[in-house]
Amino acid sequence: MLKTDARLSLAFLTATACSVYVVESFILRGLPIPFIRLGLSNTVILYLLYQNRFWEALLVNLVKPVIGGLITLNLASPSLLLSLSGGLTAIITMRLLLIRDIGFSIYGVSVIGALTHNLVQLSIVRHLIIKTTEIWYLLPLMLGMSLIGGLIIAFITVELEFYLSRKLVDRVNE
Repeated sequence: MLKTDARLSLAFLTATACSVYVVESFILRGLPIPFIRLGLSNTVILYLLYQNRFWEALLVNLVKPVIGGLITLNLASPSLLLSLSGGLTAIITMRLLLIRDIGFSIYGVSVIGALTHNLVQLSIVRHLIIKTTEIWYLLPLMLGMSLIGGLIIAFITVELEFYLSRKLVDRVNE
């Protein structure tokens, strides 16, 4: 059972991830390629993984697209399957990189997580939704977005960690 502070922290982080997910969904709907997104809500996932809170990262990954899908009215669309499967494999991949400690910085782990997420999504689209090899023409775009999104998410996570650690020190010193 999680302690009260840990539960409040998880609730706050989950609400933050859901909020960012929904805002990003609404903003990006107006773009000519509506499925492209940076995945900024994954900042919470990366933060939790770097806090060694793997199971909580998985929980946020499960809750975020469900609540986001309810709010954006996309719950019954393929985006739920794509988000859950891409997120799950990305979390497992990033966790393995962190456990193995093979020298990737937070930026490398984040980019590899974003790459994994997008490759899994493209594979699922190819095999279950749009059963044509032409879907792979999107690969360069998705790889580019993975690089950009992964770097931005890592940067935000580093800043978030710095901010929260300072808040914790201030709280202890009170």
